[in-house]
Amino acid sequence: MRENKEFDSNLSYEDYEQKGYLNQDFRFFHIKNREKLDIPYHYHDFDKLILILSGKVKYLIEGREYELLPFDFVLVNRNLIHKPVVESGEEEYDRIILYLNHDFLDKYELLDAFKKTRELGSHVVRFPANVSAEIFESFSGIEKDIACEETQYAGKLQTRLDVLKALICFNRACIEEDFGFKPEARYNRKVIEIIEYIMDNLEKDLSIDILADHFYMSKYHMMRIFKNETGYSIHQYISEKRILKAKSLIMSGTPATNACLDCGFRDYSTFSRAFKNQLGVLPSEVKI
Repeated sequence: MRENKEFDSNLSYEDYEQKGYLNQDFRFFHIKNREKLDIPYHYHDFDKLILILSGKVKYLIEGREYELLPFDFVLVNRNLIHKPVVESGEEEYDRIILYLNHDFLDKYELLDAFKKTRELGSHVVRFPANVSAEIFESFSGIEKDIACEETQYAGKLQTRLDVLKALICFNRACIEEDFGFKPEARYNRKVIEIIEYIMDNLEKDLSIDILADHFYMSKYHMMRIFKNETGYSIHQYISEKRILKAKSLIMSGTPATNACLDCGFRDYSTFSRAFKNQLGVLPSEVKI
């Protein structure tokens, strides 16, 4: 059994989970299924908020693994590598998802929850029952809005207003309920340290030998545990993070040649080719 409620009824489940896109301020999904899912590691250029309603599921985000319970909220900041791991069984995997344009959140000053997840290093929020129930009701209101959007007066505007109200409610809870961010993740501390070092030094030489020397590890052991914990090889991870940083710099007005050097590429042709392979456009084609 599978149910998929969202703005675009033509989007397949596989497109949602693996090739998610966003060309508007937000999108709403309510998805249910029983079959075991095999979703590869991926990332999006928008922020994502998930409310788990039922099912046996883990979320793997940048080397951290979270065992989820009903009414857990998962926050996935844009460009973070992640995937769900869902086991088949009698229990239905039921969740509500919001795709959220980063600029939309910034415009209305609703980025507090996503900023807090970065500060605290936790991507899962677990509120007291009364707080979760309030937020769930606000999400349910959005779903009802969408169902009658075309027939209700100012239906799309009502949906937008209720999305903003739900995000205000969620962000307020994240600010007021500090303990909510404490669900623990399973992770390999050394891999997290490698990830943090890479992200802080993308402009530098990050060869396997240099990383292995820095962390006093066998390079083969380092490569193996990194791949096991993140789903990416170290080389692939560094390349993709450099390209994503370069894209962000270019979109903020940095010349592509400067972005190339600022992100650790030594020549523009290699940078341009990697950029095209990863994002499908040349650096010069990025819209500012």
